[in-house]
Amino acid sequence: MRSSSLDVALAVDEIDDDSSVTPVTTLRIARPLPSDWASLPMDCEARSQYKVLFCDSLLGDDRTVLQEAIEDRKALLVTTPTVDRMYGAAMRAALKRTNTVSTLVLSAREETKSMELVESVCKEALSHGLNRRGLLIGFGGGVCLDVVTVAASLIRRGVGHIRVPTTLIGQIDAGIGLKGAVNFSGKKSFIGTFHPPEQVLIDPVFLQSLPRKFLVAGIAEAVKMGIVRDPVLFEMLESWSPELVTSGFDQPAVQGREVLRRAISAMLDELRKNPFEDQTFERLVDFGHTFSPALEAAMGFEIQHGEAVAIDMALSATIARLLGLIAPEACERILRVLRTASLPVFARRLDVPLCREALIEACRHRGGSMNLVVPAGIGRAVFLKHCDDVAEPVLADALASLSARVQGES
Repeated sequence: MRSSSLDVALAVDEIDDDSSVTPVTTLRIARPLPSDWASLPMDCEARSQYKVLFCDSLLGDDRTVLQEAIEDRKALLVTTPTVDRMYGAAMRAALKRTNTVSTLVLSAREETKSMELVESVCKEALSHGLNRRGLLIGFGGGVCLDVVTVAASLIRRGVGHIRVPTTLIGQIDAGIGLKGAVNFSGKKSFIGTFHPPEQVLIDPVFLQSLPRKFLVAGIAEAVKMGIVRDPVLFEMLESWSPELVTSGFDQPAVQGREVLRRAISAMLDELRKNPFEDQTFERLVDFGHTFSPALEAAMGFEIQHGEAVAIDMALSATIARLLGLIAPEACERILRVLRTASLPVFARRLDVPLCREALIEACRHRGGSMNLVVPAGIGRAVFLKHCDDVAEPVLADALASLSARVQGES
């Protein structure tokens, strides 16, 4: 059988003793010639894992965690004006013994989450000479981390990044996954990438300084995981969400840490099954994320992401009730836990045409199937595959039911 050889390193035949050139032995791997030259395989190994670490005082007693994560690499810190004002000095003190070359402060909000912000990060990295071992540190909420992730995936075809989420939604959802995205041409998160972080550092202390509205919005993502996966988490939120929101997840302390850990664990477990969304387009973590992108865009991103997710979950649960997929009592518990956490369950801007367009867009994004996640109980969910599964009269009745509920509460 004939064979061929592949040179995978350059050979140097003659090297002077004083030369700075390092000799490299040519490695030759004998492989049989392919029988079919029209189709040659290329096996790509899976990308590496990463860790989500819990820290009790990242900018104080645990500051060595950051230093060890950065090692000797040149790093760029990216944050937002509010986070920089509150924690910037402490963060720079924690990074004092590292090779962090600059701090870039971006006005990163949902309505400004664009390629222009990504370009700003890339320019700063270029100006400070970040090489292939360079590192970006995203220090802020979900929007900031989105921008940093996209930039890290592009700089020199990919550099490392560390996420330090400072918001609740960042710590239990946006900051712990593999994805990053920016808005484009009126479409939420239309341009994005899969670029796993090296580490995600979770410090619950940051939550204590969050305004109440951000805690309320963030808790929607914990409710999501409770509904589709974890009845115990759901029950904890039924009992403790008002106190957790009021205290910044500090009181009751035991329940606050347990809610965070259960929500994060459930999210990571779901992502682990299909990290790059190339195994299936059926994803339980998409619960609350079918109608909400259209609602956010229609409202000019004036509504918090978590609020839109809550309205989406309420609508999806009501659709499930009308279709006989969930008992009325379970649906009522879902709507009640959302209201207990001060989350909305309806928005007038979400009408039948907008919902129908959202379902069509979901089909485009999910491989041709709608894959609408609807609850079948507390801790259980099913997928509705086709747009015909949710007829317009069902949408109209579900919206009318939620509208009447809100009017009855006022």
